[in-house]
Amino acid sequence: MRAVMRNRVMNNLYLTTFLITFASVAVGTILPCPAHSLDSDTHQNEDKELKNAKEINNNKDHVFVKK
Repeated sequence: MRAVMRNRVMNNLYLTTFLITFASVAVGTILPCPAHSLDSDTHQNEDKELKNAKEINNNKDHVFVKK
C-alpha cells in the first residue's frame, strides 16, 4: 500500500470515528432517555398516591350507611 493511500485511509478512519462519536453524543442530548423522565426521577407521584390513599381511608371512616 502506498504511503499516500495509507495516509488517506487513516485520515478517513479518524474522521469517521470522530463523526460517529459526535453524533452519538448529540443524539443523546437531543433525545433524552425515556427511563429518566421527570416523573420517574422525582417522588411527586408517590407522594400524590400516598395522599390519595390517606384521603380514601379517611373518607371510608366517615361514611354512614343508612339501614
